[in-house]
Amino acid sequence: MNKALKVLAGSALGVGAATAGVCELIYQGVLNIPLHRKIMSTGVFNNPEEQKLWDTNEILLAGRQWFDELAPKDTMIASRLGHDIFCNIIPAEQETHNWAVVIHGYGDNPRGMSHYAWKYHTLGCNVLMPHMIGHDSDPEKYCSMGARDHILVVDWINEIVRRDPQAVIVLHGVSMGSATTMLVTGDPLPENVVAAVADCGYTSCWDEYASQIGAMFHLPVFPFLDMINYISKNVHHNFDFRECSPLEAVNRSKTPTFFVHGEADTFVPYSMMEPLYNACAAEKDKLSVPGAFHAVSAFIDNDLYWDRILTFLQKYITF
Repeated sequence: MNKALKVLAGSALGVGAATAGVCELIYQGVLNIPLHRKIMSTGVFNNPEEQKLWDTNEILLAGRQWFDELAPKDTMIASRLGHDIFCNIIPAEQETHNWAVVIHGYGDNPRGMSHYAWKYHTLGCNVLMPHMIGHDSDPEKYCSMGARDHILVVDWINEIVRRDPQAVIVLHGVSMGSATTMLVTGDPLPENVVAAVADCGYTSCWDEYASQIGAMFHLPVFPFLDMINYISKNVHHNFDFRECSPLEAVNRSKTPTFFVHGEADTFVPYSMMEPLYNACAAEKDKLSVPGAFHAVSAFIDNDLYWDRILTFLQKYITF
């Protein structure tokens, strides 16, 4: 009997160690952005139809060309996060107090938000494009999915106001940038922040990972996501997936917010928009874009996207 118990105990420990190892690998592959990019470059997770749009869409490519020709340099300030943070600033062609803070998504960088920055720049805005935690110039090793990025963005907002006390600021985030935008609106903000656009953000990081762990890794939420969350909090001292909750943040928000989501989005499920919209305590409006998969609403129907957004924003800012 004792021998049998020892065998069972040993087997359980072996299974537990194997599970922990798998969870650590997933954590690294998802939240270590340089490693994540290497994995994605293999094409293993690519959808050919979606990749074709990213490679050929003329609106998207024109924005990148504009950004590359400008080649904006990094600007740096100290942050409450305990390290320097970085952004690209593109001044308006004529002096203005209008600012757009354009916030990139998971695994991306400011260049990935070129189209949105270009649009606001053509409207006469100064544009600030922060590097999110764990991405490119940011010195941290792991991404935080907005959990601490909202602190970084608020620090940049305060820097804008320091430089330009009359600043009128709009936030516009896509995907993780949208989640970050919503988390920012749950923070105490200066009155200079007048509106926000949240494009295809998730209700919480836990909900987002729960929707993808089966689709991407063919694993159940329990025990795998629970263990990955434990690793995030207690091994790498990063963040708690459940506490990264835009859904809770928008319930505290006083910032008028426009919600956008593509109806064909399965990466951040389209079903997440309605709970976010309903929970938002501020003035709000929303747009569902038929046929748009993740983070491409602006490229699937550019006229509809900007017509609706600008109609909303012009209640709070004069372009």
